[in-house]
Amino acid sequence: MPAITEARSDHPPLLSAEGQSYLVGDEIYLRPPAPADADLVQSWKFTVFPISPDRIRALIDDGKKGDDSARRRPQLLIVRRSDERPVGSMLLNTGWFPHHHIDITMDPLFGSNADRWKGEALALMMRHMVEEWQVPIVSVFLLADEGVAIERLQRIGARECMRFPEMFVRDGRRVDSIMYELLNRDWVERLGDPADRELPRAGTGEPRPVTAPIIPDGDPPANAVRIGPRVYLRPIQEEDGKASAFWSMRETDTNWSNGRFAVGQGQWWNEMKELQGETPQKWVRFAVCLRESDEVIGFVGIEGINYRHRFAESESELINPACRGGGYGSEAKHLLFDYAFNTLGLHMLQSWVLFDNTRSAAALRKQGYGEAGRAHWLTIREGTYANVVSFHLLADAWRAMPRRPLGDSE
Repeated sequence: MPAITEARSDHPPLLSAEGQSYLVGDEIYLRPPAPADADLVQSWKFTVFPISPDRIRALIDDGKKGDDSARRRPQLLIVRRSDERPVGSMLLNTGWFPHHHIDITMDPLFGSNADRWKGEALALMMRHMVEEWQVPIVSVFLLADEGVAIERLQRIGARECMRFPEMFVRDGRRVDSIMYELLNRDWVERLGDPADRELPRAGTGEPRPVTAPIIPDGDPPANAVRIGPRVYLRPIQEEDGKASAFWSMRETDTNWSNGRFAVGQGQWWNEMKELQGETPQKWVRFAVCLRESDEVIGFVGIEGINYRHRFAESESELINPACRGGGYGSEAKHLLFDYAFNTLGLHMLQSWVLFDNTRSAAALRKQGYGEAGRAHWLTIREGTYANVVSFHLLADAWRAMPRRPLGDSE
């Protein structure tokens, strides 16, 4: 194998830390990928699967960097200063102002050194973003056992704001995932510390008994995947686009995501069709239908499925306003949980809700979710930066919840 700093005959030499004026630490420095980095792609690619250096080299030559980053997701390599060897990389998620987030990966073959280099790289980049780029806030997720990296972030003023229990598997054991945030002091001076804002609440916060799926008398509804006392879940089909488009133009609740938006029937179905065509599906969605009439009243799903670590994010929407507040949503969600935990074998689900969306937060607590923490200044709303509260639901915790007797409705 050629030396790391040796140039290929058809490519310029690798960059180095010499003469670089920023993003240089004691042991590592940060820079964009160069063609010769393809020879060591397994040390910096965001995947556990093998990738040919030739494939990555061609992508870098085309200016695509060989990663899954898109516009507003630039990638930087983490390079060891002693010999110019890439040991990891980071993606800078800059497309959702004011909150910026870093994804980072390190080559595990470097053992404990990787933890130390990760902390140094994150400290360099997070300080650079808040102090020079003047972004209001930047965050990153770390594993709870990455003590050296965590200590490095705490030294620059980053703080824990969120914790998802047992989210990842490392060395055969479950490890918590922790979000750390670093805030821009100038923005805090102007707007105050977002952690001081009280989280508004609605409802009692007490979990309700689970509405378990049933086996019906007679034939089940066509294509049904899970059946409850009043609703059932089935795959989304083309005709569901009519209901989605119809109710989107009549929506009065502004707390969905970051406001209302109109849905085009054809465009909506094309997106759903693409999701169903993925193997495996990363986002699984179902139509929620009334048993008595087969009417589509909403949709539920699990997105961002990580089959390796067995977690995902749940999502739901009842598009027919007349069905909100009557327990249909919670019944549909518990059918979804049964599918997620007992069919897909997931270990944990998470959910994120805007602070002001107290109804959705109350529904999550009622369904058994516990609070994981807060993501601050995640989006813009009502003339200021808005916070989000996050929730988690472990499979074992859901299975331990009491079941509702058949025929007992909310």
